[in-house]
Amino acid sequence: MGEQPPAGAGTLGIGADGAFRIHFDRLLRHHPGRVWEALTTPAKLAVWLPGCAIDARIGGDVRFDFGDEGAATGTVLTLHPPTADGGAGELTHSWCWEGLPTSVVVWRLEPTAEGTRLLLTHRELTPEPANEFAIGWQLILDALADFCAGGPGNGDTRGDDTRDDDTAPAGAGRGGVGR
Repeated sequence: MGEQPPAGAGTLGIGADGAFRIHFDRLLRHHPGRVWEALTTPAKLAVWLPGCAIDARIGGDVRFDFGDEGAATGTVLTLHPPTADGGAGELTHSWCWEGLPTSVVVWRLEPTAEGTRLLLTHRELTPEPANEFAIGWQLILDALADFCAGGPGNGDTRGDDTRDDDTAPAGAGRGGVGR
């Protein structure tokens, strides 16, 4: 039997739908609303992922500009913010990279006692670019986690362990939960 990847690491392979995919499963110590805002608020996204933009509305434009390495464009296909009653949030967009078939990226935010379970799936890929894309997604998810934890430019002076009682996920006390 194969070895399990380290927590937060991505996997490459065939998904349940039979399509090749990249999949990440990350635990972030932040409320889903905070992660959602970092992903869908243009001013915040521009800080932790310069050159990239997501117009967070159905049909909105998506652009991931990686300078000399190229750019991916797309369109927002689904948009469901996390709900106050603990419902998961999901953002789905197309991914168009020059010379490759269009693929789909799904960002799913599930509330947990520790904060947010972030599931990122890039599906309907051809296997050839998947290794390069997986490395890119790893770096993007690291930057998102750093930003949510109080990294430069996020405007939050509370630090990564502090939560207001009204923003903590169910079961989390003040001060957050360690990993």
